[in-house]
Amino acid sequence: MDKEGDVEAGNAASPLTRADVERLRGSVEKASQLDLRWQNLRQIDLSYMDLQGANLQGADLQGANLRGTNFREANLQAANLSEVDLDGADLSQAKLGENAANHAKLHRANLCYATLRDLDLRGFNLTDLDLRNADLNGSDLRGAMLQGANLQGADLSTAQLHGPELRGAILHSGMFYAGRKRYSRHPGIRAF
Repeated sequence: MDKEGDVEAGNAASPLTRADVERLRGSVEKASQLDLRWQNLRQIDLSYMDLQGANLQGADLQGANLRGTNFREANLQAANLSEVDLDGADLSQAKLGENAANHAKLHRANLCYATLRDLDLRGFNLTDLDLRNADLNGSDLRGAMLQGANLQGADLSTAQLHGPELRGAILHSGMFYAGRKRYSRHPGIRAF
């Protein structure tokens, strides 16, 4: 099969390039008609692209540069987002997976300044993620694991939380949440 046929069938062995994705995007009227399911997109630079509503279910985006990309309402279920740079990306209302079997993998992802509004993140493993200044308004974080997650400056004002989710999270410089009190990472120093 030729490369173009492989790309359209989701069978590309080698990673797609930005030019490949731009060509596919140009072949549809709206980004929401773009089908990148199960594509190999490792290390791709899709920074600042409009992929609103695109189907990236199961796509392998490991190590990709996704800075400023619009993923609003995109399907990212079961996608590999490990080690991606999502700084400033908009993932509002994106589908990241309803259960552990199809959760997007976010290991070591940079989500600084990302818009993460109205997401269902129940039970997601967000351990050690950089969520500084992220907008998590309206997102459901019940049961999410936030141990070591950096939430400095993050907007959680309308996020659904029940307390234990924040245990071990970094809420501001040098501080972490340990139940009802916030403790400094430095022994003997507490912040109330």
